[in-house]
Amino acid sequence: MGELAHIVGRHNNPLSPRGVSELDDRESADNLMLVCADEHKEFDSVETLDVFTVGVLRELKRSHEDRIRYVTGLSADRTTTVLRMVGQVHGHEVELSRQTAATAVVAAKRYPLFLESYSRHGIEIDLRPLPGESVRRPDVTSDARERSRSYYRLATAVIDDVIEHQLNRGISSDNVRHLSVFGFARLPLLVHLGSRLDDTVPTEIHQRHRHDESWCWQNSAPVVDFATRLDHAAPHGPEEVVVLSVSGTVNLAEVPAELRGLRRYGISPAAVPSAPDILAHRGSLANFISCLRSFLAALESAPTTVRRLHVLPALPLSAAIALGRLHHHQVHPELAIYERLNGRYWRTLDIGLSRQEAD
Repeated sequence: MGELAHIVGRHNNPLSPRGVSELDDRESADNLMLVCADEHKEFDSVETLDVFTVGVLRELKRSHEDRIRYVTGLSADRTTTVLRMVGQVHGHEVELSRQTAATAVVAAKRYPLFLESYSRHGIEIDLRPLPGESVRRPDVTSDARERSRSYYRLATAVIDDVIEHQLNRGISSDNVRHLSVFGFARLPLLVHLGSRLDDTVPTEIHQRHRHDESWCWQNSAPVVDFATRLDHAAPHGPEEVVVLSVSGTVNLAEVPAELRGLRRYGISPAAVPSAPDILAHRGSLANFISCLRSFLAALESAPTTVRRLHVLPALPLSAAIALGRLHHHQVHPELAIYERLNGRYWRTLDIGLSRQEAD
């Protein structure tokens, strides 16, 4: 299956690939690489000796050994179960393979645990085969709206099935002690996914970054703070609105007419403009969660009980999942999640029961 290849050739003569050298111990581990037969032939071919030099091969060996040393040095309590949810957003999808997730997890100083009971691919929720998933810009006729509702019923059922029969089963058997979540799908479905995650299991939510198409947190990126403001000071009531302008700015002219008379709040970055890659640092996501938690706590102390909160989101993927995970149906108002279609926000999904229904 493998062959030992010499970096500096076995013999000190021009006929031995890379052999002309003052190196004495050519059979030492430092001068050997374990490679497949095809790679061995390619390394030693006359045509590629100027490409696979001693320096290049030593760097390949060093980087591989560093990676293995790092991964095998992680303790058992640094393992994590990977959950991936893949769908489309306006007809577009991204590459979110097992290897992509594993790279981000290792960069976060954890070891990806791919349980055999999960086909060694972690937990995957694939929404791409669902009818209606690939529609780029759905229209807003009554028939189209019914198709949209049907799509969301199917999608949430798929999510619920995987969570119940794979993730929750792993948690109950103590096989899932930490969770790493990756999601690319329509925002309402990401919120729904977050709402189904067990809040007793330590969880890290990863964010895809547009500038390099990676899912690794950028430790050198700035940490962004977020602030809440009152946009429309209508009296408190059982239904209120929050506009989340994080990855972009929600145009208030597109707010549905039936919501414009309600008390409305806004959450956005405190000192920088909203932008798609604003959550480059994991600390920025933590600050968004903290701001959202404070906002929901303030609603609890309002003089009038808020039973439904209408959410108009322009959110990064990770923030949408975090919103759903933070929401508690027995404590917080029901969330009515809207989606922007053809220049207007449409209510697409409700998260959690209202307090009255819970009672």
